[in-house]
Amino acid sequence: MGQRGPQPKPTVPKLIQGNPGKRPIDLSGEVMPEVGVPDIPRHLNKEARKEWKRITVELQQLGLISKLDRAALALYCQAWGQMVLLEESLNADVELEMQRGGDISHAMSFTTAKGYQGQAVKVQLINNLREQVNRYLAAFGLSPSS
Repeated sequence: MGQRGPQPKPTVPKLIQGNPGKRPIDLSGEVMPEVGVPDIPRHLNKEARKEWKRITVELQQLGLISKLDRAALALYCQAWGQMVLLEESLNADVELEMQRGGDISHAMSFTTAKGYQGQAVKVQLINNLREQVNRYLAAFGLSPSS
C-alpha cells in the first residue's frame, strides 16, 4: 500500500517559502541537480514554445528547474499549447453561433439522435487539458496549493 496523504513537498520550495513548522529540513535524501534551462524540444507548437520561454525564466529565477526537467516541462507546455489552440477554436465557434443568432450552448453541446444533451468534444478536451496543466504546475510547485 502506498503512502497516505498529500505528496511531501520537495525541499527547494520549502527553502524558498520558508519553514513555518520549524522542523529541521533533511537535505541528505534529496537529489539537487544544477539549476539550468533544458533545450526546447522541436515538436512543441507555437503556443507551447511561447509558454516554454515564459515559464523557464520564472522557474530558473526560483531555482526550480534543471536539465533533467525537459520531459516534464515539455508535457506541461504541450498541454498548455493544445489547450490554448482548442480554446481559441471554441471561441471562434461561439462567435459564429452568436452571429447566426444562436446561443452559446449550441457551440458547447450537442443533441444526440435520441434527444440527449452531450458536451461538445472540444469542451471535454479543454477540461482534460486544464486538469493536465494543473497537475504539471503542481509538479513544479507552481499551483497555489503546492
